Amino acid sequence: MIEHLIINLLVILVPLIALQFVLFAKNSNVKRPKSLFMFNIINAGVLLVCMSFPIPFANGIFFDLRYVPLTISFLYGGIVPGCLTAGLLIIYRIYLGGDGLVTAVFFALMTGWVFFAQYKTYHRLPIRKKLVRVSFILFGLTLSNLILLYIYLYFAGGVKWDAVKTAVYTFYPVLQAGAVIAVVSLIERIRHTLNLQLQQSEMLHSVGQLAASVTHEVRNPLAVARGFMQIFQKEKYIPEDKKIFLTMMIEEIDRAQTIISDYLSLVKTNTSKIERLNITELLSSLKGVMYPFALLKGVELVQNGQEEVHVIGDQGKLKQILMNIIKNAIEATPEGGVVTLSAEKGNREIIIHISDTGIGMGREQLRMLGNPFFSTKSTGTGLGLMASYRMAAEMNGRIEATSEVGKGTHFKIIFPE
Repeated sequence: MIEHLIINLLVILVPLIALQFVLFAKNSNVKRPKSLFMFNIINAGVLLVCMSFPIPFANGIFFDLRYVPLTISFLYGGIVPGCLTAGLLIIYRIYLGGDGLVTAVFFALMTGWVFFAQYKTYHRLPIRKKLVRVSFILFGLTLSNLILLYIYLYFAGGVKWDAVKTAVYTFYPVLQAGAVIAVVSLIERIRHTLNLQLQQSEMLHSVGQLAASVTHEVRNPLAVARGFMQIFQKEKYIPEDKKIFLTMMIEEIDRAQTIISDYLSLVKTNTSKIERLNITELLSSLKGVMYPFALLKGVELVQNGQEEVHVIGDQGKLKQILMNIIKNAIEATPEGGVVTLSAEKGNREIIIHISDTGIGMGREQLRMLGNPFFSTKSTGTGLGLMASYRMAAEMNGRIEATSEVGKGTHFKIIFPE
């Protein structure tokens, strides 16, 4: 019993992989018919496996989770895949034969009809209402199926009610509803993640178009204005107390240039030069580069651990990732604080640590990290960190962050070994 129950529970998770291709096809140039066909095939296979390995309970009683892939086919595959899956269920059930064939066929048609009617309104609901509706419907259908089957067998063969049947009739609808709740929850989580990625991709595309269109038009006038201001700074007839305004204007122009550079870093398609990088040496080099900036802010920059750690990747991208995060750490750390750099070998991973004793961040701020235009700095754009997240992903890595308000932030840049 346990083995077949595990098979049924595990196999119903397989369509989640196929469903990612279907959802991805909606959000990209991937041809939807091919991905939908793949979804249908895999979901049909899941249905057949569930029916081929029913869960034996007692006294010749068997049940399976066939209605879960049928439900998923209608709600997430569409009307046609749902009808095809229902047709396959009926054909295979007729092939298997046995008692309860009529009720099984009837309730396969009933389940298909109910979820066919729910298809259009279902996707407008919030996740909690989706879970309640689909579990309630499937629980009711499964329980009705069992009751009708019992009535049929009672009159056909004189089947008597006993404690075993009571347990089956109680456990099976609950298991069916619980399984569909688990699958639907995972599907909605996948959809939510993909939608966020799509929104971020569209925003990045808009930022890239804006950057490409205004770069030259904005940078050239800024360069000219900055040059004249530098000339005016050297003129003797301008009072010294007025030259401070020229200095402020130059600083603001430099900040505008930095923002433009951040925009451009999001859309650059520089050719990657893949090589074996010594992370320990790279951190030491960056420590030397960033030391004057840390000294100016009154922050101590420390590197721990001298064991050589290597990773395969693009040196230019990795430098930019680390520079962005180290600079942010220094700026977030008050005078007298410490920023620590280190690297270590993990479980088939290389982990670069950058931690500070700065102001820290709350849970909501941590969740927003990497999004464009989000920054904890009053003068920040969030584009530098967003570029870092993107470049880390291009190198098959990822960036993780933990933080506590008032105690500091810890970044981990993780790459495969």
